Amino acid sequence: MKHKIKVGTLIIISYIILLLIITYFDFYMEEAVKISMFFIIGSFVLLFETKEINSRTMALLATVSAIGGVMRVPFAAIPGFQPVTFMCAVSGYTLGPVNGFMVGSMCAFISNFFLGHGPWTLWQMMGWGLCGVFFGMLRKRIENMGIKGFIFLCGLWGYIYGTILNQWYVLEFMRPITWKVIITGNILSFWHDTFHAIGNVIFSSIFGKSFIEALERYNKRNKIIRIKADESAG
Repeated sequence: MKHKIKVGTLIIISYIILLLIITYFDFYMEEAVKISMFFIIGSFVLLFETKEINSRTMALLATVSAIGGVMRVPFAAIPGFQPVTFMCAVSGYTLGPVNGFMVGSMCAFISNFFLGHGPWTLWQMMGWGLCGVFFGMLRKRIENMGIKGFIFLCGLWGYIYGTILNQWYVLEFMRPITWKVIITGNILSFWHDTFHAIGNVIFSSIFGKSFIEALERYNKRNKIIRIKADESAG
């Protein structure tokens, strides 16, 4: 517990220092946003590395990330239609927000080895990572809503993810940056985001319940194995 408190305190202090640096040196908006995203991703990686995690969970995260990343490739011909957002949602819901973030960010990183890396990669890692965080933090409320609520939120995340990625496009290519420009950028991607949302609904409707049950069954077996291992060690 003390170790987690130290890590949390370090992250808060680092964030305050980062804000002061960005403000004092008058960073451009694009640079400030990119630096902030590096910090947020780094914070999650730090939390991931400092929390207690066993080899079975590590193997599961690597497998789910690889499946999500590779499965995105054959769907690349259909704009916005891919299973990554669904995989991030299931991972966050069943494995927790930090693990969900790691799966989301790694799915983007892995798939872009096939589809092409660029400035957009970091934004994709952020968007899908935050999807995992969202479903992990709101698990109890989503559980009360049932599978239909899960499907609805997966569809909604098609637009949320699109909004996050649109900010990269606006910051990189549009000048001057105003609210009108930001809104216009989001409107222009409406149909792309709609295809994304429809794909999320389809994947979560067909595979959502079975994937959730499979990962939760794995979690339960993993906990039992860990308890037995601790007892034998004691």
